Amino acid sequence: MQKLVQKGPSAASRTATDDHWSQARRIASELDKVLDGSAPRRSAIARVAAELQLSTRQIYNLLARYRDDRTVTVLLPKTGNTRRKRLPSKIEEIIAATLREQWLVLEAPPLAPVVAEIRARCEEAGLRPPSYIAAARRIPALFTPEEIAKGRSANPKHLRRLKPRPGYIHAPRPLDVCQIDHTPTDINFVEVVDGAGIFVGRAYLTILTDVFSRCILGFCLSLEKPSSLSVALCLAHAMCPKEQWMAARGLDHDWPMLGRPRRLVTDSAKEFKGRAFQRGCEEYGIGIRYRDRGRVHQGGVVERLLGKLNAVLATHPGSTGRSVADRDEYPSEKRACLSFADLERCVALAVVDHNLQENAKTLKVPLTEWQAHAVDNPRFNYDAHDVLLTFLPGAERRLTPQGISMFALFYYAPWLGSFVPERDRLGKLEIRYDPRDISHVYVRDPAGVAFRSVRRRDGILTPVTLWEHESDRANRRMANARSNVEKVQLRREIASVAGTAKHKKTELRNAVRAGHAAGASKPYEAMAPVPPAPVEHPVRQKRRLPIEEW
Repeated sequence: MQKLVQKGPSAASRTATDDHWSQARRIASELDKVLDGSAPRRSAIARVAAELQLSTRQIYNLLARYRDDRTVTVLLPKTGNTRRKRLPSKIEEIIAATLREQWLVLEAPPLAPVVAEIRARCEEAGLRPPSYIAAARRIPALFTPEEIAKGRSANPKHLRRLKPRPGYIHAPRPLDVCQIDHTPTDINFVEVVDGAGIFVGRAYLTILTDVFSRCILGFCLSLEKPSSLSVALCLAHAMCPKEQWMAARGLDHDWPMLGRPRRLVTDSAKEFKGRAFQRGCEEYGIGIRYRDRGRVHQGGVVERLLGKLNAVLATHPGSTGRSVADRDEYPSEKRACLSFADLERCVALAVVDHNLQENAKTLKVPLTEWQAHAVDNPRFNYDAHDVLLTFLPGAERRLTPQGISMFALFYYAPWLGSFVPERDRLGKLEIRYDPRDISHVYVRDPAGVAFRSVRRRDGILTPVTLWEHESDRANRRMANARSNVEKVQLRREIASVAGTAKHKKTELRNAVRAGHAAGASKPYEAMAPVPPAPVEHPVRQKRRLPIEEW
């Protein structure tokens, strides 16, 4: 799709403007001689026309424009929008109608075929066809830039780019408004994994900034993509003192900024829409304001500081550049030399340097602004672990006699046993978990307000991450997987056995039925004729034979 609106004047247009101004100054100087001189007007105008290589008619027109105000501006060339139209009204109507019908559409066709249609319609109406330039110069007069952006593109960014941005976020005091966002670091780090090799990759950086003082309150550098875990780590780092954190990394610098934000401005990412983030903000009384979709400038403070930190990191070996074109085949993975711990220390030093650096526009130092205006802010002695648990991802589970079930594992602690008889009245328990180690979960004590640790019931306390656990389960499922044929093979045999048994029972039933049928009375026996009685014969006397005795 072609470009809808130019972003700014090109170098050629700026040079032409300078040339026009020089020419207008020269004309004004010559016209002053005509107006202030004592020579006859006609001869003076002829002399000026010869000097400027213009006609006397043009000099008279310029003199009429210059006589009243006598300013250089009135002598500048008129733009296309202010020139008098010289085409007939019918041609103007055809041009306007055709441009609106065929050019100002979402398909955004080029102008050439539309001009061909304009010329064809003019010829059909018996009018002289206009030129391409004549049609093109009427577009700014017929349509506003907003109408062009809305009519020729379905992407709202073209229309938003034309609207003013006078300002969005105003913070009268420190911590009144803070912004949080993520970005991948523009540098690779190197880690040696025992028995596995060398890993080279980019980390993800999350920072929390104060809009009033422009200082960075805290950050989180992690290997995982932006999630509720990185948000929880960043907020815990920003809301709590950092002396021990800095000392653990061998950094002897002051970082006094800390505190609870009153309002957080975020984008609409899922980690800021999750229940854990919203519950945590409600717990500490932090208001949430989401940036409007597609309007990155509403989070301009944090976006600019993310770019500033990345610009500092990109000057060291292993830089990935802002894009593939910016990297220009630079071997960033081969040149990487910083470990993850070194990269975290570099980010911390870059943050401290920013807090001490003067803003070139406002001429204010973030640290000075913070110290001057954050005196009246209430100071809360938050524990980093408590803040982290509040913002960690969580869930709700019912207590069973076996404990609490999560991630296909059971968790149990002796202190939970006293609540088993009351489990029906307790309802679901609030649980938090750290994806970096699911050997323990954290359950809010029903008798109190604090979270308490609960370990796995099987007694395995080896730290394991959530993604390792899910990967292990996926591998087991894959190892135990059976094909669809194997799944139904035994079922088919069961069906075959059941079918055979059913067939034998049917045969026995038929045999019993045959016996009953044989013993039942038959209608044809009743319908058969009665046989005649047998004829009686006289009893025949048996003749006795003589018996010979020996």
